Amino acid sequence: MKTRLLTTAIAFVILATPGTLAAKNVRTVKAIAFKGLKLLSKYDIVRGARYRATEAGIVIDLDSLEKAIERNGFIDSYRIDEEKGNLVVTVVERTPELIVVVPGEDGSVLYELDAERQVISRNDVHTARIPVIYLSVGYAPDGSSASRAGRLFVLLDRVKKTNPAVYRELSEIHQAGRWIRVMLRGRKTEFTMKPDEASFIRLKYIIGYCDSVEQYPDEINLSGNAVIVR
Repeated sequence: MKTRLLTTAIAFVILATPGTLAAKNVRTVKAIAFKGLKLLSKYDIVRGARYRATEAGIVIDLDSLEKAIERNGFIDSYRIDEEKGNLVVTVVERTPELIVVVPGEDGSVLYELDAERQVISRNDVHTARIPVIYLSVGYAPDGSSASRAGRLFVLLDRVKKTNPAVYRELSEIHQAGRWIRVMLRGRKTEFTMKPDEASFIRLKYIIGYCDSVEQYPDEINLSGNAVIVR
């Protein structure tokens, strides 16, 4: 999405980049300013664009800049404007909701997903404050997922709505056959539990007790009727 927007921002002058620019839509500007960046850096925005520094200013191919931005799945929309001889790039970022780790032939692959479970980045994590899901199998990078992974995503959506205090503390969730293994932020305990909403309710009370006594065993198994502590 491209619209005109007049705004002011702190200018960032790009360092010299080698190469020649022969495209039609080339501009020379004094500086490039960025607005709307929360998790991305200015380098993420211009990666792949063609530009170079000259004595007259920054020479940039705007077509290549637009293509670079449009290839970035983390960006929901953007605006490119000129103001007082500067180029102003304003972006709206997508919000990562989950990090999914999938085993591959050459090592694990990381995907950041948004609320619609669409991939917004690959092997490039932008935040550590969202749950990391370790899948054994059953996830495709086009956003589709096999039944077990899909059920886990649906479950986490419900937990986020009905048990937000626990959801905010989720650090890692590992698929483990019929069960899941859960780690919470700042606690060493590994919880083995059923992948259902009732187990997360039990988890809420168990971790509340552990926090109150400030004792965290290595493992607590909630997969059966009894709570097993190791």
